[in-house]
Amino acid sequence: MKATALALLATSPLLLAINLAHAQCSAPLTEQFTTVQHLVDSLRPDKPGQARVAASDGSEYTAAQSLWMKGRIRFVRRACGRGDEASAAAALGSVSGLLMKHRRT
Repeated sequence: MKATALALLATSPLLLAINLAHAQCSAPLTEQFTTVQHLVDSLRPDKPGQARVAASDGSEYTAAQSLWMKGRIRFVRRACGRGDEASAAAALGSVSGLLMKHRRT
């Protein structure tokens, strides 16, 4: 029980920092960001040369695409942190477009 409480306390500043980083963006953009970030975070290439990476929804991407999307997510977080919602929305739109192309129906 103590270990769980300690782990929660240790991660609280990180969660707060993530939320504060995109706190300056509008609510709809923040909601879209959270959805996209969850899916992109599920992409984990096991090795640099891995050909395909599966997401939590079953869609597949190349390792390069997954790394590109992770980089764009970092950019969106920084753009929202500095109040540049237009750049954040454009970058998030490019990631969302790629996710939609690969979506399994």
